[in-house]
Amino acid sequence: MKSARVVLKGGIPFNPEFDDIYFNADDPIGQSEYVFNSVFDEIWEKKSEFNVLEAGFGAGLNFLCAFKRFKNSDKFLNFVSIEKTPIAKDDLARIYANFSELADVSGELLGAYPPLICGFHRLNLAPNVTLTLCFGDVADVLDELSFSADAIFMDGFAPAKNEAMWSELVCAKIANLCALGASVCTYSASGALKRALQNSGFEVNLLKGYGKKREMLRAKFTGERQAEGEIWFSRFGPAATIAPKTALVIGGGVAGCVCAFKLRQRGLDVTIAEKRSDIALNGSGNHCGILMPLITKPSVNLGRMHMNAFLQAARFYERNLGAEEIEFCGATDYAYEQKTLERFYEWHEFDADNGVFELKFDNEPYASAFIFKGAKARPRKMCKGASMGIKTLLNCEFTGFETLEGGAVRAHFKDGQIIDADVLVLAIGSESMELFADYDIRLSSVRGQVTHIAPAVRTPAPFSAKGYVCPPAEGVQVIGATYDRNLFLDEPRSSDDEKNLADVAEFLDGKFAKSERLNLSGMHDLNFVISRDGDAENADRLEGNKGSVNLSKSVDLPAETADDPAQTNSASNLTASENLSNDTIKTPQNVRIISSKVGYRSYSGDRFPLIGRLYDEDFYKDTYKSLLWTKGKSNPHPKYVPNVYVSTAHGSRGLCTAVLGAELICDLVFDRPLCIEKSLFDELHLARFLVRKLKKGLK
Repeated sequence: MKSARVVLKGGIPFNPEFDDIYFNADDPIGQSEYVFNSVFDEIWEKKSEFNVLEAGFGAGLNFLCAFKRFKNSDKFLNFVSIEKTPIAKDDLARIYANFSELADVSGELLGAYPPLICGFHRLNLAPNVTLTLCFGDVADVLDELSFSADAIFMDGFAPAKNEAMWSELVCAKIANLCALGASVCTYSASGALKRALQNSGFEVNLLKGYGKKREMLRAKFTGERQAEGEIWFSRFGPAATIAPKTALVIGGGVAGCVCAFKLRQRGLDVTIAEKRSDIALNGSGNHCGILMPLITKPSVNLGRMHMNAFLQAARFYERNLGAEEIEFCGATDYAYEQKTLERFYEWHEFDADNGVFELKFDNEPYASAFIFKGAKARPRKMCKGASMGIKTLLNCEFTGFETLEGGAVRAHFKDGQIIDADVLVLAIGSESMELFADYDIRLSSVRGQVTHIAPAVRTPAPFSAKGYVCPPAEGVQVIGATYDRNLFLDEPRSSDDEKNLADVAEFLDGKFAKSERLNLSGMHDLNFVISRDGDAENADRLEGNKGSVNLSKSVDLPAETADDPAQTNSASNLTASENLSNDTIKTPQNVRIISSKVGYRSYSGDRFPLIGRLYDEDFYKDTYKSLLWTKGKSNPHPKYVPNVYVSTAHGSRGLCTAVLGAELICDLVFDRPLCIEKSLFDELHLARFLVRKLKKGLK
């Protein structure tokens, strides 16, 4: 997206587009404290958690001053800030160089600063401080927020320079996010702003301005919030009567372990219950996997959700896990089919310099997207790392739960054990089908088999085409994976190994003599190459046993492997610029299968995960039974099962969406702002399949 053009004038940043400075030239920190952060003095003793909404992030000084105040306190700060033209990271660093008193907090922000791509960016900068940066137009972003703000900072460029930021439309949308009594703080004393706030339900007062400024406005919200649209997806259910102290997470896969980690980080006493003999033995137990987003066309909700999830996941893993668990060497997504190529071309026109991936249309064997923060992941090790120090019960099969008076939840287990907790999280992956059999939720279990081979494709970074290949780890290279919906077969099949090898045959053979390539129109160009003999012939040549599978007609040439750890490490530590070129991929002629692994993942009917509160099915069916005729009218708030949350149906990109699921559950448990747009949160809602039926009069 477009970044701000910033010019430093005597150390003060100036924006030529708006012909205005970013902050007071005489004493910017003094102004931030006086105009904005002084609001905390008024409410500090009244609350333990504060939600702040800012219109105009700019150079981020207001946030940094608030961050410094909260950082070593026992209070929690959830700061949401909107910016249409964000400042590039390098420019921010130049600005912050003039503020040594903020060096500790500005360094934290710069270390986590996101790529400049439209959407929401959740930054967990301290255990008690979250920043949600929302890049986009203020009016559009306000529609995507869902929380109750205790304070609002209006700090855009001057009303005369940026009229849209201070409009009555914006004030009305801000009012709909305010808690009763919330304060609006701003340096402006504009008469138009005063009237806009008054017309939106605020009581407005003029106060002495800071420094040379004579007056400024301060307002309190005394009106009523407007009714929500799509009320059946409202996040606001009955609030917990007491602050939660304990949590029970059912499921020891990535979704469960990451959720347990985040809940413990918030101070809860957490227990994980896993039915198997160890954690991460099902779909999360693969030897290697890839951390990479699903790239759809830019405006598609599924892709927007995956982009948010990927960026959150990359930040979380980089901050909390080590190189043994995950290696950020980048990853490549190849446009092996026409629809993927079309997505890449659309991204090229929409936002080629998005900061997340670089598009290459002249790569072999296909056009590609190199994802800068892509990674080679070790899922089982990641689960072990995330759950370290958390009480874990093994061979503990969950059978059901009941809600207790006061809001606690009692979980029952097959061996007769009972566990009570303030919060119950169901992260049970492929076993969700059985648990939610009585709910109108479209779920399926998908069997996937990966193939372990002796290191054969010497690539410094993982990549995905029709199949995927990971760099070797501990003498094993993983390729995969098959996809069989509702097939339950724990034993590996040689035919699945054959398919996995056939799906990456062009990388295993590597001689590319066929010379044809898809272009945007779907026609073939004769200046590019794919597999020498085509997938079909390669598949025919695959041997079905777990011995040596030869993809070359020259059977007397030995396979080149990277059994030597030094050789493997050398291949996996190439620089990002080297990773961008497929020239570094060395493809041998022989492949030796070592073993295979079968795992099961859950998928929803629309490919979005299921994340959020567990809804009351009977209430929905009874209350919204006439939704076909009343969906445009006022409807009652939904009802949820108290303190029960779900994170499942993460599919093949669960390494990304599991982190999103954990963060969203924390947002709901602690009444924080959402880490994702409300429209995307609705797409994740567990009741979405039922609501779609009710809207059509099918129930």
